Amino acid sequence: MTEKGTALQMILKGLNPPQRQAVESLDGPLLILAGAGSGKTRVLTHRMANLILQGKAAPDQILAVTFTNKAAREMESRIFKILADLNMPIYEPLWVSTFHSFCVRVLRNHITLLDYKPFFGIYDDSDQLSQIKKVMSALNINDKLFPAKTFKGRINHAKMLALSPDEVEKSSKLFLDQKTIEVYRMYEQEMKKANALDFGDLLYKTYELFRMYPDILSAYQDKFRYIMIDEYQDTNHIQYLLVQELARGHRNLCVVGDEDQSIYSWRGADISNILDFEKEFKDATVIKLEENYRSTQTIVNAATKVIQNNTERKDKTLFTSNEPGDKILVREEKSEYDEARWVVRRIEQLMAEGEGSYSDYAIFYRTNAQSRVIEEQLRTHGLPYKIVGGVRFYERMEIKDVLGYLKLSINPTDDMAFKRVINTPARGIGKTTVEKIEQLSMEQKISMMQAAQIACDNRAFNSGTTSKVRNFLLLMESLREQAADLNLLDFYQVVLERTEYVTRLKVEETPEAAARIENLEEFSNAMSQFMKERTEASLQNFLEEMALVSDVDSLDEDQNSVTLMTLHVSKGLEYPYVFVVGLEENLFPSFRSDEEDDGHSVEEERRLCYVGMTRARKKLHLTYARSRKVWGQEQFNPPSRFLKEIPAEFLQMSTALEAPGFVSRMSSRYADASASSWESKGFNDRKRSEASDFDSQSFPDYDEPGSAGLGKGMKVRHPTFGVGTVFETEGSGDQQKVSVLFSDQTIKKFVAKYARLERMS
Repeated sequence: MTEKGTALQMILKGLNPPQRQAVESLDGPLLILAGAGSGKTRVLTHRMANLILQGKAAPDQILAVTFTNKAAREMESRIFKILADLNMPIYEPLWVSTFHSFCVRVLRNHITLLDYKPFFGIYDDSDQLSQIKKVMSALNINDKLFPAKTFKGRINHAKMLALSPDEVEKSSKLFLDQKTIEVYRMYEQEMKKANALDFGDLLYKTYELFRMYPDILSAYQDKFRYIMIDEYQDTNHIQYLLVQELARGHRNLCVVGDEDQSIYSWRGADISNILDFEKEFKDATVIKLEENYRSTQTIVNAATKVIQNNTERKDKTLFTSNEPGDKILVREEKSEYDEARWVVRRIEQLMAEGEGSYSDYAIFYRTNAQSRVIEEQLRTHGLPYKIVGGVRFYERMEIKDVLGYLKLSINPTDDMAFKRVINTPARGIGKTTVEKIEQLSMEQKISMMQAAQIACDNRAFNSGTTSKVRNFLLLMESLREQAADLNLLDFYQVVLERTEYVTRLKVEETPEAAARIENLEEFSNAMSQFMKERTEASLQNFLEEMALVSDVDSLDEDQNSVTLMTLHVSKGLEYPYVFVVGLEENLFPSFRSDEEDDGHSVEEERRLCYVGMTRARKKLHLTYARSRKVWGQEQFNPPSRFLKEIPAEFLQMSTALEAPGFVSRMSSRYADASASSWESKGFNDRKRSEASDFDSQSFPDYDEPGSAGLGKGMKVRHPTFGVGTVFETEGSGDQQKVSVLFSDQTIKKFVAKYARLERMS
């Protein structure tokens, strides 16, 4: 065998037949559909090595693009090692990078052609926002009426579609109002004056460069004789356009991805890029990597059954030669607190049986807000943990902002809280004003609150600033008075109302703002639970407890810890033991997916479930709660439809309830399941509680209505949730609470006085 033949055998060693085919398919368009855990990184690196071995391209003539710097570094490291093992060491840098890093390298060489100076700056999100606010100020646009973040989102979306301000005005792809176009146009002028690019510009300006200077594009087309794009299902429109331009000449384009793991549409990812690849390249070779090397047969088969309910997908079926493994444990609990306790006890029990270390365990949830209850239980039981892709609940900006108001309401000498909230949310009190107050407080050795009052009395500011500072002082004086009179939860609601914190977030209409509102909802649930568990649930006691949480809550990121993260963050990771919590309708899938009612949103939620399930190597746990608090009010949602899509043969049911709704509903379907299969053995160490009977509740004739005019059995309409039937009432008069069963089978509990429930005839 020749030396090249021997080297090729080394490259192909250990690959399965489809992987070998992908590594040996070098010329022309190639679509590799790589299922979860099917070894796609190995295929990409070995294919790149083969391109070099066969003399198809020099190392720097291959462009490989992936979506994280970590993945790019890993890919580059593997390629270096493979080539070194083949006695083909390389010393020049490879073009293995993210889209943004690739574009920076291009722009560093050619930015002057776009009328920028050579050493341009790159603005992060906060820099970009500050620039937009500067533009808005110049255009006399009120930030309270037109939030800067809204303009930022629209500008970024336009750039993702490769549309300049002038092109937006003429485009049918995107409609922006004239005010946004005006901000966009001036923003671009100011960015050029600052010789700076934002993240969207890195891709958009590179595409603009290629359009304006065909010779530059031609040079890069000639340079990169082969192009490989990882995670192709996550590409957005501008990334798609860049790839098409670069590959147009030679068409040696290899894209790797899995449409079943496309979960980022909310940030612009377009699943049609991978679904339509064969339409654009009719001569494309399609190779499916369907063998999973990560998970047990049970996990792989169950996840496959779930994802097969989607219509926006290619025809492929994941399989594995791994051992069958344990059944997936589905756990029903009464509340999110019980759910969190069970998860922590289950981890303790598995650890006691010698199952791995803390770092082998991961807990996934749909929204960041869900972490709070889990964190509390992990701390209570002394289990170390870390959060990936986010900050700890009580360190999140919106929580710290509201805590600042709560602290200042009972301690006006807290200068740190004063500085945090005096212009949060924005009320037009600038940095210079705050600095003057701080200087005066230091000179006279008084609190900043007192200094602010003195500065206003002495007219240290202009009339406009004085008015704004006085209004803030009056707000805090009012909050201090109400803090003494109201209970903890009621006062929290007053703080949110009077400061307009939530109102401002709602106006932004961004995914980030929605996540912050969810965290504020969860914070109210923490207060509600605190009031329930403490005999003296005062604001002061609550703040003291929160302070203790903050003091002991910083853990070394490298230590042996249980990992917490959202399902979106979990993509690309894997753990021996995985818990996916909160599998309830209106949470997972989220209520927004049903609101949009286009089918696409629910399918993306199902893909998210598939991603979560396929992160598990050995044991998978899926949990849900019969009731969950939102804004301090209990909501009753049925179990997630995704649970019902898993065949019974792969499940072991466990419940804390005597006659669980899900189990009773599913028992006829799972008639062949033995009675013992409904109960987990060995760790259900507490007495089962009485079951809720809302599933079998019949609706009697109308009861006598309370003072709010509502009684059992009445038909009502809610402005958000639609038509429902009063299921239960508590109390009377202003304190009356009603539980309503809506047409989607969810039950929500309201204070009747404030619920805006319309009685139907």
